[in-house]
Amino acid sequence: MQINHNVAALNAWRNLGVSSSKLGQSLEKLSSGYRINRGADDPAGLLISEQLRAQIGGLDQATRNASDAVSMVQTAEGALTEMNTTLNSIRSLAVHAANTGANDSNSVMADQTAVDKAIESMQRIAVTTKFAGKYLLDGSSGVVLGESTTTALTSATAGNVAAASGTVSAVITTAAAAGSAVLTVSNFAGGATTASGNISMWLSTGGTAGTVINVNYASALASTAFVSNINTALAGAGFYASSNASTTLTLYSSSVGTAVVVQASNATVSGTANVTGSGGVDIAGTFGGTALTGSGLALYGSSSSAWAGTSLVFKSANNVVGSAATLSVVSGIKFSLTDNATTTDIISYAIDNMQTSKIGILTTLAGSTLNAIKSGATYQLSANASAAVSIIDKAIADVSMERAKLGSFQKYTLESTLNNLGVTRENLSASESRIRDVDMAQEMMDFTKNQILVQAGTAMLAQANQLPQTVLKLLQ
Repeated sequence: MQINHNVAALNAWRNLGVSSSKLGQSLEKLSSGYRINRGADDPAGLLISEQLRAQIGGLDQATRNASDAVSMVQTAEGALTEMNTTLNSIRSLAVHAANTGANDSNSVMADQTAVDKAIESMQRIAVTTKFAGKYLLDGSSGVVLGESTTTALTSATAGNVAAASGTVSAVITTAAAAGSAVLTVSNFAGGATTASGNISMWLSTGGTAGTVINVNYASALASTAFVSNINTALAGAGFYASSNASTTLTLYSSSVGTAVVVQASNATVSGTANVTGSGGVDIAGTFGGTALTGSGLALYGSSSSAWAGTSLVFKSANNVVGSAATLSVVSGIKFSLTDNATTTDIISYAIDNMQTSKIGILTTLAGSTLNAIKSGATYQLSANASAAVSIIDKAIADVSMERAKLGSFQKYTLESTLNNLGVTRENLSASESRIRDVDMAQEMMDFTKNQILVQAGTAMLAQANQLPQTVLKLLQ
């Protein structure tokens, strides 16, 4: 029998410590509700659980982002709804003004005044509607184009293209050319100084002839710089002269495209022929694989194209077939609707410019916008009520189309995303719960077991501490 080392007590004490530790762990799990409270509880489980928690937190924020986006869309559509209502009223006024058989000038003037005020109200809505400080309908929330890798363009203007983003190339398929007129001149190189008379030159734009420039044939030939003398006379006139052969003189428009026709007449000069001028060639090209309409050096998207309202003006130095410009297409509004914030996860959207100068544009009516039916404008009610109705109908279509796009974006992008986010969060939360949450019933069983073991261990430690006292009986 030994008294220096009570092995039985040490054993009881060790087991009591183990039971006490397990009882403490059970208490921690039961009080927190988690199976994993520290890395030591389950290192791999903790890692997965924290990753799921981060993703769930991102989804919670994405849900709030989508809800904010729905509110923004509803704000924009609410303003457009009022614009639609106003346009319908304007159309009724225009139809009434067209009834000239029953209306006098005062009635038409009253209708025109009402139309002017209504358009002012629409413009005010377009430039003041905003959500959290961001203007929605003035064009600032539309698409922005930026030339990213080349300097082939002099300007790039974005049109009303929703949800456009990324990098897009503009490529020239037909180079623009200037209009020209060729004159045959007898003894051009020899300098027929005895010839007399004038060479008359002018430009015709849209069928309207410009100022006629007269150059005296004999005076011009008095110098060896014949073409230079003509160009001096033509300075600022919009076209210039060039000699292509010993007997020809070619006049070119200073600007390219079909809009300007060069015309000339030299019938009064001996040995020459009267020449009818010709127009030039408009540029042609594609943007993002879609053919755009050309005018001079400008490519633009027609109202029926995917790039409606887009304008790209090439530099004259790049006016060759195959020349290309790479542009970045950036939407004015971006939404983060996932648990990530990478560029591929950002959803872009653009709202058309709804100002009165940007709606109601008809390709069949030059200068047509909603502003063109105001007092003093080209299509005011007293001037052309029928054209005004056509412009109003187009404006109604523009506003209605934008409302339809906003509605589609809300229903099929935002609300669908909200539904998906809710389901995803639910599933991820269930996964995280299975990994991290404690099974209360099972843990309560362990707690009861450990509690009994602690009580038993305490009792046995007390008994073990009494064992050395039996030695005292040997000392009696």
